[in-house]
Amino acid sequence: MLFRVFTVLAVVALGISTWIFSSPARRPRTQIDAKQADLPGYYLKNAVLTDYDLAGDPSIRIEAERIDQIAHGNEVALHNVRVVYQAPNGQSWVMVGDLAHIQPGGKVVDVTGNVRLQGEATGREGAAVVHTDTLSYNVPDAVASTKSDVRIDYAEHTLTARGLIANLKERTLRLESKVNGRFHP
Repeated sequence: MLFRVFTVLAVVALGISTWIFSSPARRPRTQIDAKQADLPGYYLKNAVLTDYDLAGDPSIRIEAERIDQIAHGNEVALHNVRVVYQAPNGQSWVMVGDLAHIQPGGKVVDVTGNVRLQGEATGREGAAVVHTDTLSYNVPDAVASTKSDVRIDYAEHTLTARGLIANLKERTLRLESKVNGRFHP
């Protein structure tokens, strides 16, 4: 009887230890997996991404000297980026910056470093130019916003503020706080 109990316990112990040691978490990673994790994700040079509206006309164009996949995920980094939004009324807006991230889903573009936003209206002399260090652009809503310091240059005039919301479709610009202007005759 004691022999049978010992045999059953030995078989159960063997089954449990086999199950534990054969689990995927306990398997050593292969050399191929380690090498693949060290490799960078995809990258593109001199890339142009274009999105079209329902009528088939280009609505947004993103140009970058280089696009890098971040950590084999869904996020990408764009270097020396230029974003051109074509408004339905014919006006285009250009946003440039040193670095941009497109969040997963592609609905928001975050641009940082020497950011400049400028409207390019036809038939007008000198457009206002917005300067800031960071700007977030919501693609479906065509709204650019920041909570950082902003400087707007228009001809010889300068406005400064902290925070900005620019609705590019409606051609409206709202300064949030600490607004200060200097207008030269």
